[in-house]
Amino acid sequence: MRAHRVSALMLFVAVSTPSFSGRQVQGARPVSVRFAALTDPACPVTGLSDPVPFTKELRVFYFPMGEGATIKQPKSPVLHLLFDHGSGSFFNRTLPLARREDGVWLASIPLNGQPFSYAIYWIEDHETKQVDTNRGKYFEVPFCDVHGQRTEMSVRFEAQSYTGLLEPHGIERAANYGKAIEVLEEYIRVPSRGQYLISSLWRYKLYFHGDTPEARSTLLAEINKFTSDHSADGFGLIDALNFAAYQDWIPPETMESLVKAIEHNQPDDNPRAFLLQAQATQEKDKAKRVILRWEIVDKYPNSREADDARRLLMLEITDLGQREKLYQQIRAKNPDDALQPLNMARIYLEANQKLPDALTLLDEADNLFDANAQNKQATARYSESGIKTEKNRIAIMRADILVRLGKPRDALAILLPRKSEVTLGSTFFILGGAFEGTGDKRAAVDAYLESTARPSSDQQQANAALERLWLREKLGSKHELQQRIEAKTVQIFSNASYVPRILRHPAPDFDLMTLRGEHLTSSQLRGKIVILDFWAVWCSPCLWELKPLQEFQEKHPDVVLLTVVDAATDAKELEQVVRSRKVTSLRISRASSGLWEKFGSAGVPNTFVIDETGYVRIEHLGALPDVSRYLGADLKAIAEAGPAKELDDAGLR
Repeated sequence: MRAHRVSALMLFVAVSTPSFSGRQVQGARPVSVRFAALTDPACPVTGLSDPVPFTKELRVFYFPMGEGATIKQPKSPVLHLLFDHGSGSFFNRTLPLARREDGVWLASIPLNGQPFSYAIYWIEDHETKQVDTNRGKYFEVPFCDVHGQRTEMSVRFEAQSYTGLLEPHGIERAANYGKAIEVLEEYIRVPSRGQYLISSLWRYKLYFHGDTPEARSTLLAEINKFTSDHSADGFGLIDALNFAAYQDWIPPETMESLVKAIEHNQPDDNPRAFLLQAQATQEKDKAKRVILRWEIVDKYPNSREADDARRLLMLEITDLGQREKLYQQIRAKNPDDALQPLNMARIYLEANQKLPDALTLLDEADNLFDANAQNKQATARYSESGIKTEKNRIAIMRADILVRLGKPRDALAILLPRKSEVTLGSTFFILGGAFEGTGDKRAAVDAYLESTARPSSDQQQANAALERLWLREKLGSKHELQQRIEAKTVQIFSNASYVPRILRHPAPDFDLMTLRGEHLTSSQLRGKIVILDFWAVWCSPCLWELKPLQEFQEKHPDVVLLTVVDAATDAKELEQVVRSRKVTSLRISRASSGLWEKFGSAGVPNTFVIDETGYVRIEHLGALPDVSRYLGADLKAIAEAGPAKELDDAGLR
């Protein structure tokens, strides 16, 4: 029985102990509290559209007097809670618990109308260094729909929590695809629920049994049977296609049977357009991918897939006239979508053309977001926090355009009220340009210094502008400037208060060949610290990291630093990146997407630090703000913790 169900059932046992109102139940005979934590409500209500009575607040109660509690005398407990996939500060909360007179500790988490689907948490006492993870099972909270039924998305996130996805965020749950399969199969009930969990189920089965010819054959038989069984009722066929379309080993006859079954049951869907979309998504050659997307637009102009293709083409093609035509088509179909004028304004800004038109588009986007914020029906499209983020992005873009149009004072009027919230190097670069435009050279130097010390696409320009002003204003020598930059990066790293989170699970095996012909395997590298960095040629944060990674390797020759790109990466694009970024000594390897899956690395950049015994000790999902200092802190923390396998062998895990 999983932890969230224990909490829900034990709610009734707690009645004769301290009540949720904080008052002792008069005349009740005390009974033993068996559980450690409860949530109120046990199944918060969420949804994606009105009218839904969203749960406004989730309350977590911790009972140190409970038989299951491992922190018996908390001093300063905090709640670590993750929503959904746990990635990013919005989905990752740490809150203090407050002690009530009856000895129960309580934390309240405002949900702000967010359509969360799943939550998982544990308790830590900062003063005593004790933790309560429900004996490694953690405390889980399923979210429900308006009828009190658990949502499919909630089940999907719970199953996903057993894939290792949450481990970098503190949930020490190594990949257990058998458990993930169990969670999905327990929920799926034909024909009432679970029809959009089929692709996850089959994907986990492939991971669980290994992507071997035997496993594929077994799964193919299951796919064929599933298609046959549901050709009449249509249950799960769309999600089945969502899995099959991305598997190159599924035979054409199986795909055709699945497509025909969908066309028979769901005539409003267009499975053939979806197949073409999947083909385009998997195509690594940009030119061929663009051709496929145009084919979708031409063949199926009114389909959802054509809408997606138009949006993606706007990002992939460079002809401004074509992009404007695509934009007009998208706006005609979705005139209330605030993101579209924002995207077109960004295109003008990147091209440094039609900047007054870009300002008009930003005004349109701003007004649409305001209208959405006032319209209660808009919760299905934009969340409150999402609107705030986008409006802030609009403000920064508007300031950038005003600087380019020679209106730096207007730009400062936008930026200065936000200065205390600015953290991105690119925004500091715009601020520096605005200060310089008004003649405030010293303030411009400070802003450019901040931009130079933070990774961004404007970092090199900021460095050049900083050096130019520094020398022109006779503020010191180049050596003194480098000292200032170094001091600033140290300060930024110190302010981040980075504490490496030590993990301890065996790293998947790998066998890699670098572009220079160096053959390296996981077994061969036992005894060395290995840093494995996954990246892509189209990923801007990945490209920013390449040079610092090379410099880190040069400073730490005893560490083996390997960077990995997808095997299907275009050779010419990769060669161009290597040449333009001057990363000639960095170890770069190609590997199939299977290696990403083994490491649970869904995106890029992702970095894994593996100790001498072959255990993953640190994971960074996303870009490193300061490669040298973050990885340096990682190495120090790993050394202090000791090799993982030796700790396991000693029974200290």
